[in-house]
Amino acid sequence: MHWQGWFLLGGVAALSAGCVSVADFAHDDPGLAEGPGVFAGGFLAVSDADMAATAYADGQLVPFEGAIDTLTLFEGGERAGGIPASNSVISWPQVVDVTPDGRFAVVVETRGQAPEGLRTYDNVYTDFPEGEAVTVLAVEAGSLRVTDTQTGLGDNLQSVDIAPNGLMVIATETPGAELVTARLDTGGKLVDVRTHDLQPPYRDDDAEQRVRTIHISPDGRTLAANIANRRIQFYRIGNDGLVAALGEASEDLGRRLAVGKWTPDGRFFIVTDTNWADGTLHMLTQGPGTLTALTVPTQDDATPDVVSKIAVGRSPEGFGMSPDGTRIATINMERTYLPQLPPLAAWPGRRQYSVSLVSIDPETGMMGELDRVYTSGILPEDVIFDETGENLAVAVFHRRKGPDRLRGFIDFYSIEGDTLVRQDTTQAIMRGAHDLVRLP
Repeated sequence: MHWQGWFLLGGVAALSAGCVSVADFAHDDPGLAEGPGVFAGGFLAVSDADMAATAYADGQLVPFEGAIDTLTLFEGGERAGGIPASNSVISWPQVVDVTPDGRFAVVVETRGQAPEGLRTYDNVYTDFPEGEAVTVLAVEAGSLRVTDTQTGLGDNLQSVDIAPNGLMVIATETPGAELVTARLDTGGKLVDVRTHDLQPPYRDDDAEQRVRTIHISPDGRTLAANIANRRIQFYRIGNDGLVAALGEASEDLGRRLAVGKWTPDGRFFIVTDTNWADGTLHMLTQGPGTLTALTVPTQDDATPDVVSKIAVGRSPEGFGMSPDGTRIATINMERTYLPQLPPLAAWPGRRQYSVSLVSIDPETGMMGELDRVYTSGILPEDVIFDETGENLAVAVFHRRKGPDRLRGFIDFYSIEGDTLVRQDTTQAIMRGAHDLVRLP
């Protein structure tokens, strides 16, 4: 989540900063049963346990006993196991990916973990330690196992993406080394690690002007880079492994671009725009976010074409695409980030997040919203389809009240025709769920 300085409210009522013991992840909401969701195939969920969602507003991290960044394995919609893996919500939700065969997962660290017992930061964007760790984990039946950890590849790693041919790309905040490429050997070790200077359209000492995320096309030959959350620049990977800009950068596509994904055939690149502007007031009044579909330039002097753009819910970050590339689901935070402070406690859009179901024509890239549903939860940031394309899993940072503020959640939805239906079960995991990836 890249808000970076959007929300400093004087007099926000702070949460208790005392440590609280959480014995387990049992869910105590009688309106939603704790249990497996309907979801075909497995997936991984990343949790950043270092801070409560409201720390963006008041700086109160709310530590508790047993809080540790975690990668959780799900099998068939049921929690199967978990392992510590340092990660950060101070990023867009693209900090985990899996190899094409599903044997290994890779998690990158945008910011490091808070020192034990620390209760408050003045600014969660700048005060957390620098992030640099890349953790590789073997995905085995019902368990996860670390196979490699490396540091020193770059500062504040922003995203990781792995192509079907096994090429891994990592975005960093290091000027002159914005791109790291690597592969994994058969034992899950990082090999062939190289850094690249992307020479983005603009880059200076302001971290906001740097590369935010990098996404590799299905054929492993083209990159789409989110530059400063405003533009998309495409790059071509040569046979020699060198990277060169492909065409010109897009014009500013929106107020604050977030997550990007390629369609399965690589014909279009889709990106969300949260519609966030600088300043507190806009976070109270902003309108819907958008999805934009772009074509890839074919000539060095060309720019990406916008083939389709639609409005979805407010503050969309992550989104999922069905395996056949005909449906998209966006997760919209709405204004659930607002704290419990009058008059904000009754502010429109604060109490419920939404999920938008979108159709997309694989041939033309044209999109249209089919349905939108609303439900309770704070800072939901990612959503994925199952392998049938008929069910969704959503990562929810935590709930609004009570013990459920100290747990993250995976909510489940089913698709019936063109309609979204919320399933009646949820799975609680470590607090701070913010990123999901489906296992092949």
